[in-house]
Amino acid sequence: MSWKDHCYARLLVDNHITDQRPEYMGRFSPQEYVRLVKLSGSESSMVYACDHNGNCYYPTKAGHPHGNLRGRDLFGEVVALLRKEGIAPVAYYTATYHNDCARRFPQAEIVDSLGHRGEGRYHFTCPNHPEAEAFYRSQIAEILAYDVDGLFIDMSFWPAICQCPACQRKFGRPLPERIDWADPEWIAFQRFRERSMAEFAARLTAFAKACRPGITVAHQFSPVLHGWYLGQSRGIAQASDYASGDFYGEKLQQRFAAKAFDAYTTSPPFEFMTSRCVSLRDHTTAKSPVELELSALTTLANGGAYFFIDAISPDGTLHAPFYRLLGEINQRLAPFRRAIQETRARLEAETGLFFSITCCVDRGLDGTPLKKFDGGSSDNMAVRENEVLDEVLGTAEVLLRNHHPFRVVAEGETDFSSFRTLVMNHATFLSPETAEAVRAFVAQGGTLVATGDTSLFTPEGKGGGNFALAELFGVDFTGAYSDRVTYSGEELLSAFGRVPLVRPRPGCQVRSWLTFPDFPVDDPVHYASIHSNPPGSVTSEFPALCENAYGKGKCLWIAASILGRRCHSQQSFAARLFQEVLPRFLVSSRNLPPSAEVTLLREREGDRRLLCLVNLQDELPPIPLHDVQMTLRLPLPVRRITRVASGQELPFLAGETAGEISLRLPLVERAEFLLLES
Repeated sequence: MSWKDHCYARLLVDNHITDQRPEYMGRFSPQEYVRLVKLSGSESSMVYACDHNGNCYYPTKAGHPHGNLRGRDLFGEVVALLRKEGIAPVAYYTATYHNDCARRFPQAEIVDSLGHRGEGRYHFTCPNHPEAEAFYRSQIAEILAYDVDGLFIDMSFWPAICQCPACQRKFGRPLPERIDWADPEWIAFQRFRERSMAEFAARLTAFAKACRPGITVAHQFSPVLHGWYLGQSRGIAQASDYASGDFYGEKLQQRFAAKAFDAYTTSPPFEFMTSRCVSLRDHTTAKSPVELELSALTTLANGGAYFFIDAISPDGTLHAPFYRLLGEINQRLAPFRRAIQETRARLEAETGLFFSITCCVDRGLDGTPLKKFDGGSSDNMAVRENEVLDEVLGTAEVLLRNHHPFRVVAEGETDFSSFRTLVMNHATFLSPETAEAVRAFVAQGGTLVATGDTSLFTPEGKGGGNFALAELFGVDFTGAYSDRVTYSGEELLSAFGRVPLVRPRPGCQVRSWLTFPDFPVDDPVHYASIHSNPPGSVTSEFPALCENAYGKGKCLWIAASILGRRCHSQQSFAARLFQEVLPRFLVSSRNLPPSAEVTLLREREGDRRLLCLVNLQDELPPIPLHDVQMTLRLPLPVRRITRVASGQELPFLAGETAGEISLRLPLVERAEFLLLES
């Protein structure tokens, strides 16, 4: 069994300390480092071999050893001591963001559309340049000579839209000058970026496994939620033994990202990283103990391995009180962790939420010259907004608040047999294979909820005349779009962004129609209200919501990005719609607030389930939940329920329908995991 299959409490000490002062890293003690890791109760520890500066913490011959090592092999000493203590050592390495590599090979640097190279603290090398890759390989070979169980390769993404000579040669034709998601040439270039990075990651993975057979390799995968600009794709997950990455957003981001990681991971468990500090930019401001604990519980409740990140002090010392605190947290998490370890459970749900990195674009950028586009953020770890991700997250929030368990369906997945309902938000770029699988899913009795431009193009940009799934939607695309503000139905639900205008087919039931403002949105002279663009008095001839029967199933198609607006009116509408079409799981509840997440996990090799409830609220510490009552419909009849934390049996009432149970939890402080046996 691989180390990752039994290590669910993981740790990294971030170490990007320069050697610009002689005292930096001067007080580092491998013995103290490992003592504190052991004190923390962590089961594995990721150790820096080389950081973004290009400083190596071992006596490298290929690169630059940290100037204050004074002949010591800090990396090797730590790895040996961790091994002695029974803690799995994993090596950290960085590619792309590697200052030493960029200095050695300036011809390999990433160059943006303005001719800019890396500047300031960060310097980047292009994955399409062979000299940079050869350098990375030489260092990876050195690192994997040590007795490590795994290798994590950070920063496997594009920090800019590179237009260096290596990219120009490899692309083989002039690079596009404008962003345009309806232009096959722009789309071809974006797929080139994604493919180049994925192939680069796959080559490094293969090389690492050749150096040390049996090792695990994972690449940074958090850009899965940062949109198209960073050029990540499913190929990065496929080049990894498990999905892994660090996030810095709020609870919705973690709840969705955990499910996305579960969908993309090559093999479970996925790894979700949470920093001790509030962001990468802050070295001392720590999150509260309860926030760290609830983050770990959220990861476990989604079947993942939790991972804490600390940051070392410039002198090489660690803050001992944090490791004592971490030890206390890990001790409280132990029964929950053991339940996930023993069952190796994964998420189970009858509702699938489709998510595709390929689709995470923003058509509002169409026509923007690359020379005027900066990527939308100076921080590559920021939460990058795009209209598709907004809508997916809005949908996820409605499902979570109403306690509808769901699994994320990643692009490329074509087996929908475990679902009864599939939701696809603005999935513009859909492969023919996925479209055919969706068509078969509905024909066999499934329910599809689709929005906007879903299936309008293939991933290569072919199509655009009509939806590939038009016969499921019951509508045909006219080729035209609305202005940037629309209103849907009698509720006049507002949405921002262009909406495809369609004509219903015979037999399609139009449940509501679009309404438009009286004047163009940007008209400076003609307008109804100076601040806003209120709806006109005339309903248009274009559908807002359609219901269409197809085979044994049906499809609901929504024109506007209503689900992307996380506001009461839009979410109330979505909750009512989902209540109508989603399979029932939580039949009724009492004293179960929307802030609580409920998940169901299934044992990997068995029929036991874990019903998980995490009481993560916006204000912390969370208010305890009293007298929580739930009636649930489960996949199998239940014979016994055990409370994971206490080991005590929990009484319940079986309903008349097989699998229906009613239970009561007198008190839930932070979490409750229940082991269900058939």
